[in-house]
Amino acid sequence: MTLGQFATAVGAPPRWVLNALTRLKVARRYSEPLARRLALAKMLADTAGTALPDAWTLAERALSETDPFGTWRHESPSGAITLVVEMPRFFTSYGARLALARNQYGEKPRGPRAKRRGTAIERAEAWGIDTSLLGAQLTRTPAQRVSELDRNLEFLRKVRVGP
Repeated sequence: MTLGQFATAVGAPPRWVLNALTRLKVARRYSEPLARRLALAKMLADTAGTALPDAWTLAERALSETDPFGTWRHESPSGAITLVVEMPRFFTSYGARLALARNQYGEKPRGPRAKRRGTAIERAEAWGIDTSLLGAQLTRTPAQRVSELDRNLEFLRKVRVGP
């Protein structure tokens, strides 16, 4: 996993990811389990207002203690605050970001780019597309094209209504 993929899966900019991993004293080995835990820690820190190191610890507990289809609850030591995380919702949003990361940051082809040969119309014709109607329309003025569209529209109205 690259830094771009990792940051997309976490749902944060790459700079935030680098700063967070440095603050948490975590090695920069970008892996899916680390991205999942950091994404949950970020969510907990953002929504509950906890410090990132505390959210990091809570994220580890939530991922290890809870069924992915269940709900994780954590009460503060005073019992005044209860933190509830619906794990299916988290895993759904994380999975969508992970899929985006895998598709957006795919392997790039090596070597120089293939050069395009010919115009777009020549390439379309090489693929077997009939461009004769396109060429005929482009020889007309915009006013002629609009009047032809009006005639076609009138014809369609007559066909739909019937005799």
